[in-house]
Amino acid sequence: MPHKVKTLQGWYDEVWIEGNLDAIPKFLAPNARSRGIMGDMPFSIEDLTELVTMVRELLGDIEITLPITMEQDDWLSALVEIKSHSADTGDPVHVFGQVIARFEGNQIAEVYTGTDSLTLFEQLGLLPENAMAIMLSGNRLR
Repeated sequence: MPHKVKTLQGWYDEVWIEGNLDAIPKFLAPNARSRGIMGDMPFSIEDLTELVTMVRELLGDIEITLPITMEQDDWLSALVEIKSHSADTGDPVHVFGQVIARFEGNQIAEVYTGTDSLTLFEQLGLLPENAMAIMLSGNRLR
């Protein structure tokens, strides 16, 4: 497994699956920047720590795999598959995301992410089913 893929999978395994927040500096360069989690708003390591904690509280055991990866120079792009279940209802959760990361050595220095949050929140019961179709029809979620 190429070192960038191994590092990214390790990030998901140790931080997101195991919940080892102390491992964040092992994977992220000191001045690492992250965008995409909440739109175009940059995230700090402290923000990521809070995000990981909040998401893990919504889910049961988590499985994260990288079924497709592509590398070019210092960059890695990956399809991210997330399987879990709602901590509240036990209903299954299965969503996909994408990540593009720039590496400095063995650490992530810059990362852009996109996760299907709409489907995630539908599957958690926090949004109605077919929320996208409802909104595309011009209706508001109330």
